[in-house]
Amino acid sequence: MRKAVAILFVLGICCLAGACAKKEPEEKQPADAGATKKKEPPKNPWAHISPSTVGRHEGSALHVAWSPDGSLLLSTGNDKQIRLWNPSTGEQVRTFAGHKDKVFMADFSPDGKLLVSASADKTARIWDRASGKCLKVLEDQPPKKMTEEEELAYAKLPPAQMNWAAFSPDGKKVITASDDFALKLWDVKTGKKDLVFQDAGCRQRRVYRRADASGWLSSAGCMDDGVAYLKFWDDNGNLKGVRGDEQHDAHYLAFDRGGKFIVAADGSLSFTVFSAQGSQLKRITVGGYHFCLAFGPDDKTLLVGTDRGEIFVYRPASWKREGKIDVGEKVAVECMALNPSDQSLAVALRSGKVLRLTTPIK
Repeated sequence: MRKAVAILFVLGICCLAGACAKKEPEEKQPADAGATKKKEPPKNPWAHISPSTVGRHEGSALHVAWSPDGSLLLSTGNDKQIRLWNPSTGEQVRTFAGHKDKVFMADFSPDGKLLVSASADKTARIWDRASGKCLKVLEDQPPKKMTEEEELAYAKLPPAQMNWAAFSPDGKKVITASDDFALKLWDVKTGKKDLVFQDAGCRQRRVYRRADASGWLSSAGCMDDGVAYLKFWDDNGNLKGVRGDEQHDAHYLAFDRGGKFIVAADGSLSFTVFSAQGSQLKRITVGGYHFCLAFGPDDKTLLVGTDRGEIFVYRPASWKREGKIDVGEKVAVECMALNPSDQSLAVALRSGKVLRLTTPIK
């Protein structure tokens, strides 16, 4: 009996001890414990950049170009005007009037003293920058004497709309790209035509001096398939090579300063990277309409102007897009030009505005 009472007494003590003992709260697990965290979308490194307005054209602004020293800015537009700006103050220094139709582009001579412009009025013009005076009108005229066969061939040529013009490195010649299937080399001093680069059936859209060798590079839209190809020419007007394919236009071009790449955009879905000699290296899908290209400072970025008022920023090291810049209007970016001095970017918009982005896009 005593033994049973002792056992009950011990059991009671144990039960009381268990009841009085402090229980540790169970550790609550977070709801997403063990789950893979979602990656935050990468931040846009250029979201803080905003442009300032330099000036504007009536209708679209089509082209911008910096003077060799970066102190002055040219712009052209649908209003038939060429405007010269002091971008620091926004002052319009002067206009160059005389074209009778929209002016596709204008650029400075290597020494900055002359300008050349190309227009839908079938002329290119050479101007004195300081006075605004037109020095020469470059306009093709039919030969005075032609055979019947030559007259028929000449009659089939499209109107000689001047699409582009560029100075030779020494500033003594100007080469023009026009719709009448030819590049033409002109003497700056006399205004006379020295040489014709014939390209049957191909409208010459743009022309540039080659960065990797002597000669010229043109973008030419050919009538048989409607596609623009890269055309490589020597200084004597001989066609040395053709690059591109029938699926993608080489319409809008950009060149890195190191002379390694030609980037050609078709304006719709993609751009193609070529070597300076024309070998195709890569094709990049943009996913939207775009109308101009430009390399950024030190060739560390490639800028692609879109129809949505955005400039996409790519890294040439990987050709991947890293961000974008909003220009403040949902309109097409028609042209961009990098200042050779302070690395600011000039932008022409379809709304007519000419903008400047002072923060270097590196």
